[in-house]
Amino acid sequence: MTNTVVEMYKVYLVDDDSIILEELESRVPWMENGFEVVGCCTDPVKAIEEVGSLLPDVLICDLRMPEMDGNEMIRRIREKGLSCEFVMLSAYDEYDDVRTFFKQSGYDYILKPINDEEIRILLEKLYVKISARLPEEGLQAVTENPTFNDLLKYLDEHFTEKFTLEQIADEFGFSKNYICQLFKKHFDTTFSIYITKKRMIRAKKMLADKTLSVKEIAFDLGYADYHHFYRTFKNYYGYSPKDNR
Repeated sequence: MTNTVVEMYKVYLVDDDSIILEELESRVPWMENGFEVVGCCTDPVKAIEEVGSLLPDVLICDLRMPEMDGNEMIRRIREKGLSCEFVMLSAYDEYDDVRTFFKQSGYDYILKPINDEEIRILLEKLYVKISARLPEEGLQAVTENPTFNDLLKYLDEHFTEKFTLEQIADEFGFSKNYICQLFKKHFDTTFSIYITKKRMIRAKKMLADKTLSVKEIAFDLGYADYHHFYRTFKNYYGYSPKDNR
């Protein structure tokens, strides 16, 4: 087994509440979606310095902080010529704050408390934006790793079922990190997006069958929640399943 290290996209977290930072770092499935947390800080001034040296691909920061608000922090980082995607966290949904954020080319604005499904979809969208997307066809490929080929074959036959990266790792005797490295190496994508890609291609074909309702298609593709399927499809293609029809 080759222990090739494949770099994931880097995330830096900023929030004046250390408990929220700990929860974000431990609760969000960063690795499964192709990201790693390279730093976190409760002090926005110190964070700006660290961002300049760590050069994260994504910065997720709180809006309301005592020393400096999130929008001011983003402005200062922009002035330094640093380029990354910004995601704002806030318990407030105020028009002026949101408007200022997006005027500075912010990527997304998430309200607290954070919803697990919302953050997962956000990470998928971020990964797609930062990296090149897979081609429409030919997701399945033969690699030099026979066990990984077996894993790909299994996913090709079972991608409509519900499973986790940890379950797949246990089934094929790989670590979660090594599986992520293999998907990055061979497909320049993540385990999660690989599965989503297959489901979305199948979904489009199934939508051509007018005898199937959108809810039936969502269920057949392994989505227990119809709204989850609806949002995923719309984020992926840019239009809803109903618009597709």
